[in-house]
Order: sequence, then structure tokens, then C-alpha cells
Amino acid sequence: MRTLTVEASSPEVARGLYDSLSEFDPEIIGSADEGYAVRVSLAAGDEHIVAVLNALERHVEARRTAAQVDLDGRTYTINPQE
Repeated sequence: MRTLTVEASSPEVARGLYDSLSEFDPEIIGSADEGYAVRVSLAAGDEHIVAVLNALERHVEARRTAAQVDLDGRTYTINPQE
């Protein structure tokens, strides 16, 4: 199964991401030493991936802060719209 991982700069940011992605059964991973992230397992099918990315985009827009996302070993940045 594929996973999408979003970096979080603090436990509070991780909790906000977790809440924003709650309908997709996310998990907070990491520690103070290694940093935090939120991971979501992606179900097969483009519709699920698009739904997760849309929820993440809403989170980015609400916070007005970019998000670093890892998917399949590639890193992407989701920026708020200007």
C-alpha cells in the first residue's frame, strides 16, 4: 500500500494535520529528536488520493503555510495560493 507523509515542524502542527486528515485514518509519527510527520495510507484508486490531497490543500490554505509531502520517495511542496 502506498503512503503519503507530511512533515510537521512541531507536535502542534502534526496535531493540526492529523485533525485535517482525520477522515483518512492518519497517524502521527516521529519524536522530538527526529521530527514529526503525519502519515496516511492511500487506498487504491485516484479518487482517494485526490480526496486526501484536497483535504491537505484546505489545511494549507487555512494555515497559509506550505506543506512538504513525500509520496513514493518523491518530495512535493503544497503552497497556499497567492
